[in-house]
Amino acid sequence: MSSWARPVSAIVGITLTVDVLMVVAGMGPDVILVAVIGVFAGIGVWFTTELIGAAPGSAGPSTAPTAPPTPRTNRRVMRLRAGLASGRPDGVSLTNLRSNLVDLIDDQLECAHHIDRAKDPNAARAVLGDELTAFVEDPDSAQLLTQPRSLTHILTLIERI
Repeated sequence: MSSWARPVSAIVGITLTVDVLMVVAGMGPDVILVAVIGVFAGIGVWFTTELIGAAPGSAGPSTAPTAPPTPRTNRRVMRLRAGLASGRPDGVSLTNLRSNLVDLIDDQLECAHHIDRAKDPNAARAVLGDELTAFVEDPDSAQLLTQPRSLTHILTLIERI
């Protein structure tokens, strides 16, 4: 028998049996209406059992270790990139931008490596590298931010912390 023949024959057989029993017992309701309701109920049960059989089983919660999440770009860096793309640099805004970037570097050092730049400058220098350390320590490095390539390079170095 094909995969659909057994359920269809069961639906038809049960519906006919119920109709015959109703006629023999003299219950008197509309036999056609009962037959239609029986067919629809049988089809509903059939589809439900097919869906249950097709649903993937679950062995419970997974106990396999998961990989640590990949670090994403800091929102502040993305906001700075967007702001710089639409703004015009001047002396005050460049100084403020440099100050914000240095604060961001300090935050990243603290969060990612548990290093306080003021307390452990050697460890901070080892993590930051020469270019980023020079940017942080030189107050005149704000002028580098006027050049798009330099700014992009500094932001990329900050993202890699």
